[in-house]
Amino acid sequence: MSNFLGVILANSGYQAAQHLLLGALAGYVAAVLLRRALLPGLTSQLENGPSGWLMLLLSLLLILLLALRFTSRAHWRAAGLIPLALLIGAGGALALAGALRGTLTPQILAAIDLHFLPASPGFDALAVILATVMTLAVILFFHDRAQPADENAPTWLLALIKLGYWGVMIAAGALLATTAGARLTLLIDRVHWLGEIWGSLFSG
Repeated sequence: MSNFLGVILANSGYQAAQHLLLGALAGYVAAVLLRRALLPGLTSQLENGPSGWLMLLLSLLLILLLALRFTSRAHWRAAGLIPLALLIGAGGALALAGALRGTLTPQILAAIDLHFLPASPGFDALAVILATVMTLAVILFFHDRAQPADENAPTWLLALIKLGYWGVMIAAGALLATTAGARLTLLIDRVHWLGEIWGSLFSG
């Protein structure tokens, strides 16, 4: 009986500590958002005159629509999809623009700037061709995962899909190897640091 009561008290104490931690975390995040984002944004909009008031009212309307997602009425919850659609659309557009501007466009410009003359050192042209073929193969592989190709598809298409599969496997393996190497280097550094501390303690 005492063991049973001890388990109940331990579970109750654990749940209380968990709720306290989550409540404190939620309160801290709400306070930071209110102080760093909401209040400065509200003040800046009020200082912009009529246009600022219009943007403020529009923001409040979107917030109210988003709050409708938590109601029990289905036709009201549907109205809450409007701010969600705007949020997801804007986030996707920013991510796509960032990828095009920061990754894809510089790589295309770097590939265009390569030297294709026979006297140029290295195999720049071959590298560009291989990168283009591998990119196309990976795209075809992911498309095949969504819509599998027919068995009567051309042999070259099936070969490209297989090449894309091996390209994804090699890229994932290289990424995992890089991550493991970085973690191993960090572990070696921490062990070396602890060894220096213990050595200084015992030597003193």
